[in-house]
Amino acid sequence: MDPLSITASIIAVSQAANAIVAICYDFRAAMKDAPTALSRITSSVNDLRMVLSRLEQFSNNIELGSTGTEAAEYSALRELCGNGGGLKQCLDDLISLEDKLVPASWAGETGSRRRALIQSVGWHFKEKDVEKTMRILDGHKSTLQMAILVDQMGSIAYMSKAIRVVDQNTKTIHQKLQDASLNERERSIFRWLSPVNASSIHEAALLAHQKGTNEWFLSSKKFKDWIESDCSILWISGFPGSGKTILMSTVIQFLQRLRSEEPGAIVAYFYCDFRTPEARDALNLLGSIISQICLSLGSFPAELEDAFDSKKTTASSYSKQSGLETLFNILHSLTSTYQVIIVVDALDECEGSFDILRILKRLVHTAIDLKILFSSRDEVDIREQMTEYPRLRLEDVSTHLALDIDRYVDFRLTYDSNFRWLKPSFKQDIQKTLSSKAKGMFRWTQCQLDEIGKLRTMKDIRMALNNLPTGLHETYEKILAKISTGNVRLVKQILQWLVCDVSTLSLRDLHEALAIEPGLDHIDEESQLSSEMDILDMCGSLVTVTASEDVVLAHLSVKDYLLSSTIKSGQGSEFSLSSQEANAECAKLCLAYLNFTEFRTGPASGSSEFEARLLQYPFINYASFRWASYVRNCPQSSEVEALVVKFFSPSSRPQFMSWLQLICSEIKFLRKDEYKANVKKQKLGWNHFPPQATSLYYAASFGLESIVKALLGQGHEIDAPGGRLGATAFHAAVLRGHIKVMELLYQNGADPNKADIIKKTPLHSAVDTGDAEVVRYLLDIGADTGVLDKNLMTPYQTCCNQERGHDEVEVRKVFEDFLHRNDPK
Repeated sequence: MDPLSITASIIAVSQAANAIVAICYDFRAAMKDAPTALSRITSSVNDLRMVLSRLEQFSNNIELGSTGTEAAEYSALRELCGNGGGLKQCLDDLISLEDKLVPASWAGETGSRRRALIQSVGWHFKEKDVEKTMRILDGHKSTLQMAILVDQMGSIAYMSKAIRVVDQNTKTIHQKLQDASLNERERSIFRWLSPVNASSIHEAALLAHQKGTNEWFLSSKKFKDWIESDCSILWISGFPGSGKTILMSTVIQFLQRLRSEEPGAIVAYFYCDFRTPEARDALNLLGSIISQICLSLGSFPAELEDAFDSKKTTASSYSKQSGLETLFNILHSLTSTYQVIIVVDALDECEGSFDILRILKRLVHTAIDLKILFSSRDEVDIREQMTEYPRLRLEDVSTHLALDIDRYVDFRLTYDSNFRWLKPSFKQDIQKTLSSKAKGMFRWTQCQLDEIGKLRTMKDIRMALNNLPTGLHETYEKILAKISTGNVRLVKQILQWLVCDVSTLSLRDLHEALAIEPGLDHIDEESQLSSEMDILDMCGSLVTVTASEDVVLAHLSVKDYLLSSTIKSGQGSEFSLSSQEANAECAKLCLAYLNFTEFRTGPASGSSEFEARLLQYPFINYASFRWASYVRNCPQSSEVEALVVKFFSPSSRPQFMSWLQLICSEIKFLRKDEYKANVKKQKLGWNHFPPQATSLYYAASFGLESIVKALLGQGHEIDAPGGRLGATAFHAAVLRGHIKVMELLYQNGADPNKADIIKKTPLHSAVDTGDAEVVRYLLDIGADTGVLDKNLMTPYQTCCNQERGHDEVEVRKVFEDFLHRNDPK
C-alpha cells in the first residue's frame, strides 16, 4: 500500500470520529441533563482522534515502499491499513456507533432542527451498550498506539543504521518498581524518595543522540583522568544549546555498558529540568540517586529505613520528605561502602544547585570511590564553588562540536522525509552553510533544519540559507514573526501557560485551557482547536511533547527569550511575556473555569454525578490543584486578588464547595489512563470534603497571605474550625509551613494553642511535619508545651518518641534549647 493510500485510510477514520464527536456535542447542547455515558463516549472518541492525528503525522513523515529494508521497517503500519486491518475495523465500528447514535430520520438535518429532534428522541443508549462501546474504542486506541510504537522503533533503528541497546540498568529504574518481588513497603520507600522516573528522561535523550557524536569526549584526557581516579568531580560547562544533555546521555550509556560487561561501580544519574517542578527539586535529585543505588544493591541502608519510618510514624499527611541533610547522611553511608558514579545533567536548572553542589563536594571527600560528573551553564555561583576541580568548557572544544554538528546535519538531510526530494548537490550546500554558521550550537542547527524542512522549493530554501539568524534569540524571533495573524493570540496564550513555573500541562489540559474565555461560564465549542495537535503545529520548534504527553517549552533558551528585554524591541514583541503577568492570566483562567455554571450548583450529590463532572470538564483537576500556585506567583495583582476574594465569599459558596469536593477526593495528578480508569472504577472519595470548611482555613492552607489579610478585614471568624478535623486557619498554616501567614493570623488574635478534634495543637502538628522553623516560631510566641493529645503525649514527648532522622533531631534540638533557656535546671 502506497503512503497516499495509508494517509487516506487514516483520514477516513478521523472523519468518522469527528462526526461522532459532533453528534455528542449536539446531544450535550440539546439535553438539559446530559447523561454520564455521553461524556464517557465523547472523551473516549476524543482520545482516539488524538491517536489518529499522531498516526497521520507519522505516516506523512515516512515514505513506504522505497526499498525492501524500509518496507520491513513499517510492517505494522502496512498491516494496520490493509484489508481487514485495524483501521478498517475501527472505521466499521465508528460507522456502526454513528448509526446507533443517529436514527435514520435525522439524515440531512443540521443545527437547531437536529437538536430539536434530539430532544424529542432523547438518549437511548443502555449502560451495557455503553460499556461495550467503551471496550471497543479502547481496544482500537491500544491497537493504533502499538502500531505507532512498533514502527517508530523500526524507524529509529533504520535511520540510525544500528539498534540502540539501552542497557538493562537504565530500564530497571522504572521496571523494578513494578516488579512483583518488591513488597509494598519497598515500593513506598522508592515513591517517597523521588517521584521522578529518571530512566524515561534518559531514554528520550538517547533517542536524540546521533551515532558517532560525542565519542571525542569518551576518548579525551579529562574523561579518562576522571574515570580512572578514585574520588573526583568533573564539571562540563557550555552555553545554551550546545548539546550538554545529549552529551551526558552518551556518557551514562557508556558507563552502563562498562558495568554490564564488567561489574564495577554503581551508576546513578539525574536530569534536572526547568520545565517540571519535580525535576528541578533538589530533594528529588538526591532521592532519585539514592533509589537507583538501592535498586542496584537490592537492599536499603539502615539510615534510609529509619528516615522513612520516622516520617511514616508521624501520622501526618503533611509530613514532608526528609531534608537534604538526612539524604546526605544516607548517601554518605552508601558511598562510604560502595563504588558509585553519579552523573547530573543541567545542575543550573535545579532549585538548590548551590546546596546540591556543596553536598556532592562533601561526599567526594568522605567516599571510598566516588566519581561525580555534572553539566551546567557557566554560572557564577557554580564557578566559584568549582575553582579547585577540573572543568571542561565546551567552548574550548569547538572543533569537536563542529564535527558532531556535521554528523547531525548529514543525518537529518539523509533520513528526514522533508529533505529526501532534494538533489545531493543541494543537500551539500545546506550542510556547508549550516555547519559554517552553527558555532557549536546544536539547538540553533535543529531549529534551522526544522524551519527549512517546511519549505517546498529550492529557491525558498536558498533564500532562507542566505538570511540565517545569528543566534538563538534571533532564531526564535523569526519563528514568531512567521506565525499568522489569526494564530497570534492562541500562540501567545500557549507560551504564557508554558513559561510559568507551576506544573506541566498535558496536551489534553492545554487544549481545554485555550478555550476558556474570562466572562463566559462554559466552554464555547467554537473557540476550541479542532485537534490537540494544532498546538504543536502552531508553535513549531518552540515547544515539544514529552513521552507522558505533556506540552513543554523545547529548551530553556526559549523561556529566556520570551521573558527577556530583547524580545520587546524586535519582530516578536507582541509575544513578550513577564512572569508576573503570565501567572496572573493563568490564575484568572483557572478561576474562570472553577466558576462555570456546572459548579454553581454546589458539590456533586453522588459518585455518578461527580464522575460525570470529571469526564465532562477535563481541565477541572488541573485548575483545582494549581490555581493557588499561580496566585502566589503574582502577589502584586489586585485584579487576581479580587477574583480570589470573590471566590472565597459567601455568594460563591457553591463553587467553593465544588472545588473543595475535588481537592479532597482521591483523584490527584494521575497519568491520563490511570485517571480515567479510576474514574470508571469510582475510586473517587467524592464525599471526603468537610461541610464546615471555611474560606479562611483554605486561604491559610495554600499560603495566600494577601487573601488571608483581606478575609480578616471582612470579619471572618479567626478561630473557626475549617478543616476536616476541625483545625483552625492558624493550624492550617502550621501544617503547610507558611510562617508569614502564621504571623499575620497571630497578630490578629489567632489562638496558637487551639486543638482539633483529636486534641492535636498546632505545636503537635509542627512536630509531626518535622519543621524546625515552625516549631521555633511557635515556642517563641508562647505555644503551650505541656498540652496532651489523644494519646496523652505532649509535643516534646511526641518528638522524643519518633525515630531519630535528621529533621527530628533538629526539632528536638529546638525544643531542648527552648527548655534550657526557660528552665536551666
